[in-house]
Amino acid sequence: MAKKQKTITCKLDRNFPKILDSFINLGTPIDVGLGKYSSFIYEKYTNTKYKFLTKLQTKKTFIGYVKILKDLKRDSIQVILSDLQDNVHEKNNTYFDYGRAETKVYNDAVCVDLNSAYLQALFNLELITKDTKNWIDKYLSKSERLVCVGMLAKRKEVLTFSNKKIVTERLDESKHRFVFNAVIQEVASVMNNVMKHHTEDFIAYWVDGIYLKNEWIALDVAQQFEDAGFPCKIEYLENFKSKVNISHITYTYNKEGKFKRLEIPVMQYHKNRQREILSVINSKRIERNLPPIDIQTIQKKTYTQGLLSLT
Repeated sequence: MAKKQKTITCKLDRNFPKILDSFINLGTPIDVGLGKYSSFIYEKYTNTKYKFLTKLQTKKTFIGYVKILKDLKRDSIQVILSDLQDNVHEKNNTYFDYGRAETKVYNDAVCVDLNSAYLQALFNLELITKDTKNWIDKYLSKSERLVCVGMLAKRKEVLTFSNKKIVTERLDESKHRFVFNAVIQEVASVMNNVMKHHTEDFIAYWVDGIYLKNEWIALDVAQQFEDAGFPCKIEYLENFKSKVNISHITYTYNKEGKFKRLEIPVMQYHKNRQREILSVINSKRIERNLPPIDIQTIQKKTYTQGLLSLT
């Protein structure tokens, strides 16, 4: 009879790389799973799995996630899910826009912020019930809600080590990743729609918050969000400044007496940098008679990058 697997729950923090390195250096066969919110180390000889979780993965967060999964199994929404799976593509995800990108001071800037944006998008797409939405809104904090919905996009790079070397590697993705992409695109669509209709007053948007030049237009924008099915609130900002740098745009401001800082990347700069990195990598692969790789391969392999040493 096979020995029952033992599971030990640990904290995922800055010490994890050292712990991982110590396991690898033992030389015994292990499987390692690396993800955004959780990771694991599985010792084959002892049949022990060490699960490393962040502080945001509370019991309530998992309960909320299970409620979402249960709703996604309803027969009544299978046609909707099938349509989303066919038509939603991850490459179309957008999280921000910075309009004219000016170095400037905006004395009357405001932010219109969507309430529980990703959760609301799930509900607007009819993917979860009102009961599930209300439960998550009531019992989970903002950060827990983000993790709860973000679990739909779970992706782990799983590496098998033996004698301190990687034997195999694979990428495990959640079958519901397309649902998370649909949520991102639903939120982005309402943001982009507002941006297009208020180009003169638009400063920037970041995920679920849109920055505008004055409070009067914010009232119209808030109504536009409400009409689109996204409850929101207007936040009044002080000393709002934007500064354009070569790689990013920095926004600083005070909100409710607290200093805030937001940096939005300049995409063209980062695309150029990616192309330069790719050129270096492929030159080394060619030297070893290996086939070249593309940007998509690099982006998917978040942790090991699948890259050869450049030295």
